[in-house]
Amino acid sequence: MSDIYKITITKKSKETFTGLMKRSQPEIINGFVALANDKGEWRYFSPDSIEDFLFEPVAGEAETEAAKE
Repeated sequence: MSDIYKITITKKSKETFTGLMKRSQPEIINGFVALANDKGEWRYFSPDSIEDFLFEPVAGEAETEAAKE
C-alpha cells in the first residue's frame, strides 16, 4: 500500500487543486480540508465548496523496483 497520495480537489466552481501528501498528514483541520501543494504551501478549503476529493496512490521507489522483478 502506498504511503504517498496524489490528491485532487475539485471545487463546485470547477477549479482544480492538486498536491502530494502522506497518509499521516491531516485531511480536516478545524472543519477545513487541507491540501499541501508541490511548493510546500497549504491551502484550506471549506467542505461545502468541494465537489470532488480524489486520492490516487503514488508508487514509491521500493514498490516500483518490486514490480519490475
